[in-house]
Amino acid sequence: MHWQQEVARGMVRAGIGLAAYVPDSGMGPLLSALEACPAIRVLSVTREEEGLGVVSGAYLGGVRGALLTQTSGMGNSLNALASLNLPQRIPCLLLVTQRGELGEFNPAQVPLGRAIRPILDALGVQHYTPHRPQEAGDLVRHAAELAFASLAPVAVLLPRTFAGGNGA
Repeated sequence: MHWQQEVARGMVRAGIGLAAYVPDSGMGPLLSALEACPAIRVLSVTREEEGLGVVSGAYLGGVRGALLTQTSGMGNSLNALASLNLPQRIPCLLLVTQRGELGEFNPAQVPLGRAIRPILDALGVQHYTPHRPQEAGDLVRHAAELAFASLAPVAVLLPRTFAGGNGA
């Protein structure tokens, strides 16, 4: 089983019912795996902070949500995260494909790729990175369970080696 199916299975096991994302070719296989799960509604949004608003509203309506983004998109959503989710204690799972690491082809991705962990630390957002693809599903499930038990966003940072050579 590929890591994308493992992640989808981990999300289902954690009770995630909604996955919001901004279209991104590097996320394609993961989105396909999620779309094959009848328990998860997959929703395209125009911006990452809109995605946080959607999954936050879903949570208030009784549905657990996840935002799928890459590190640059996580940068776009920081204000919503810091001014909505954190102070209002609205949990969500954040699945972040990493950019700006070794082998990155786009120099514009490097600064935020380097800064994402310290930024999440400064905000008090717990984050985890699977080291092997076969760990991804269980890590996603546990991170989601922690998010909803602690009423706080929790991030899983997916290494670029998982997503393929384009860094997405």
